[in-house]
Amino acid sequence: MFKRILHFSKITISASPLFFTLNMIFLFVIALSQLGITFSFKLATDTILESQTVGHVSYQIALPILFFFLMICIAGNTGNFEQMMITAYSHKAKQIFAKYFLHKSYQTKQDAFYDHTFYDQYTFVKNNIENTSNITVTLFNKLTLSIYRLLLAVVAISYFNPLIVVGMLLLSFVMIGVNRYVVKKRVALQETYVKDERHAKYYQELLSSRAHAKELRIFKLQDTFLNKWETSYTHYMKAKYAFEVKATWLSHLSSFLQVLITYSLTLYFLYLVQKGELQVGDFVFLNGMMFSLTGALSSILTVLTKDLAENDLYVQKYEAFTGTPTKKQLNAMHETTSQMKSDIVGPFHTLAFQHVSYCYPGASDYAVKDLNFTLRQGEVISLLGYNGSGKSSLSKLMSGLLEDYEGQILLNGTDIKTLPQEALYRYFGIGFQDFARYSLSLKENVGVGMIEALDDDVAIQKVIQKGNLESIIDHLPNGLHTLLGKEYSKEGQDLSGGQWQRIILSRAYMGEPDLLILDEPTASIDPLEEMRLLGQFKNIVQGKTALLISHRIGFARMADRICIMENGHIVEDGTHDTLLQLKGNYYTLFMAQQELYK
Repeated sequence: MFKRILHFSKITISASPLFFTLNMIFLFVIALSQLGITFSFKLATDTILESQTVGHVSYQIALPILFFFLMICIAGNTGNFEQMMITAYSHKAKQIFAKYFLHKSYQTKQDAFYDHTFYDQYTFVKNNIENTSNITVTLFNKLTLSIYRLLLAVVAISYFNPLIVVGMLLLSFVMIGVNRYVVKKRVALQETYVKDERHAKYYQELLSSRAHAKELRIFKLQDTFLNKWETSYTHYMKAKYAFEVKATWLSHLSSFLQVLITYSLTLYFLYLVQKGELQVGDFVFLNGMMFSLTGALSSILTVLTKDLAENDLYVQKYEAFTGTPTKKQLNAMHETTSQMKSDIVGPFHTLAFQHVSYCYPGASDYAVKDLNFTLRQGEVISLLGYNGSGKSSLSKLMSGLLEDYEGQILLNGTDIKTLPQEALYRYFGIGFQDFARYSLSLKENVGVGMIEALDDDVAIQKVIQKGNLESIIDHLPNGLHTLLGKEYSKEGQDLSGGQWQRIILSRAYMGEPDLLILDEPTASIDPLEEMRLLGQFKNIVQGKTALLISHRIGFARMADRICIMENGHIVEDGTHDTLLQLKGNYYTLFMAQQELYK
């Protein structure tokens, strides 16, 4: 455990060595000032008693009082400054841990995110990055300050009676057992109920987010979702409350023992004063240092058996997800892959599926089963099928997004599993069915299709024309630079589903990709706009390779081949005329929709 803690602490220290050093010095000053407060009480007590003995008040009584107020000023007003020092030396490390988590999340296979067990772990780590990064603060602020206080108190008390220190050590064993139990149970509780907590947050988002406000009201979903939220929240909080009650009673037990021993020693010191074996000033100092000792000891035990152990369990979860971050790996985050060549196996010629099968994690049925399929350079293929037939899964397999498949996928005869992912992606321009709507400018929403060309105005204008975005841009207040969406700015503009669809098409065209994949490209577009896109698309894909995925036949007439998917299989493959003569699935689909596409 300590090896892991020291490794993460080393990252924090190396991120801000100057502020960390200043923080350690500052903590020692705090510990000395707290000792000074207790010692000033002793001096004041001795001076007052001496004044009573001689019968007059000496000006010397002012010195310990001034010293006391000086120590109070130093030790009593350090909270904000200490927090500032913590922020100064730890904020860079928190940024590093968060960035490394995001970096590893990006590198994780897309398949894993369909696995609910993985996603629960991912959610747990994401929600507790702050707890992970707090381990250094726990170690070097809470623990170090308490150790400073403990050492000073031990030195002072041992001068009078070393047996007191032994008694405090016996108390510590009780506190160790209690704190270990509480920590293990608290983390186990979070692991057990992370799904309920995630469900509660999901329904809370449904009830409060702007995106779901319309359907929430139209369909009167508030009570239904509120009940679901309450069920998940109550299930989680009921267990948490029961545990916290038990933990509180156990904590009170150790606290009671600490108070009992401390005040018993106080009575013993008073007894020594009454017998004349201990001076009153020494009693004041010794009693104050004893409370400082018990407080420091309690704090150290809490840190070692509770705070540090709890933080370490969060670190373990973080490390299990990301691996142990090394200096080389952290530096590698800053390296860019955007300059990676997109022709690692030369210009696109063929993409072949050979007996490819894929089953999503946790699913019982294959989304794609024993698929044999070849796409050649210059071909435009229309992939048709009803929802759930495997069309989108095929496109994700083709572009390398899903990796845990059976069989082989060959790009120009090379197995894509042997190719760098970043370079493989550059062959494709993709318009996803579940596309992302970024709260960025329209230009950026288009340019992310090939981020390296974001500042290439010529390339941007070219894809704007291909996606027919001019009419949208003309009606926006800041044209191409208008922020889309109102989530983070009142200046943002909302667009319709069809307008967003045209942006996604332009995004897919960015960078003149070798292979264009459009998944339901006209799902949110009205029939007239679809007809216009059909005519324009013939010019766009001329000489290009494209896979057009849909359950509507609008693009089928212009495709070189039409493939029909059903239950993860390609059940029909041929031209429009060939498949009509076959009078199979395509014939049925075409006849049902022909009135719209005459």
